[in-house]
Amino acid sequence: MADKLMIKYRDELDKSYGVAGMALGLSVFEADNLYTAITLDGDQASIQFTPEFNFAGNPRLSPRGAWQYILGHYRISVGLAIANALCRRMVLDNERVDVQLRDQLFNAACEDGREYCQLERDEVEPIFDEAFESLSRLFANPRVRKAMDSFADALQQRRTLSHIDVTDILQQMNIL
Repeated sequence: MADKLMIKYRDELDKSYGVAGMALGLSVFEADNLYTAITLDGDQASIQFTPEFNFAGNPRLSPRGAWQYILGHYRISVGLAIANALCRRMVLDNERVDVQLRDQLFNAACEDGREYCQLERDEVEPIFDEAFESLSRLFANPRVRKAMDSFADALQQRRTLSHIDVTDILQQMNIL
């Protein structure tokens, strides 16, 4: 979904908040077992996913099972794009999310939903709304905002954080 939004970071600080938001999003959406590391030194691929995340061709899965698998990863992708954008806007910029950003995110989610899962806009809407509302509440929390400032700083200093590093940092900040 990120490629549909054409995420352009203003600078490294902006990118560190986007990546920090996605790292928290992976935990929130219980997908923290699907990545091995996060990094600032990649192009757009700031999350290093496990091979299982990208592999949907399990012959033991029924067609319905395969679709459910793809739909689950689609939900995660939607959540990651939202987490990236909201962390940058709400935490780094200390601004509210405007209708334009929400619409941009929703339209990208609809496009990906149609392309990857054959979902119509009305089927994407509850998936999007659930992720958007939960992440909006999360990033509005002053304790989480302060923790994201520290997390983004740690990411800038270390450049790459393993899955274990991310988990440790989030637990130390008491936001997991």
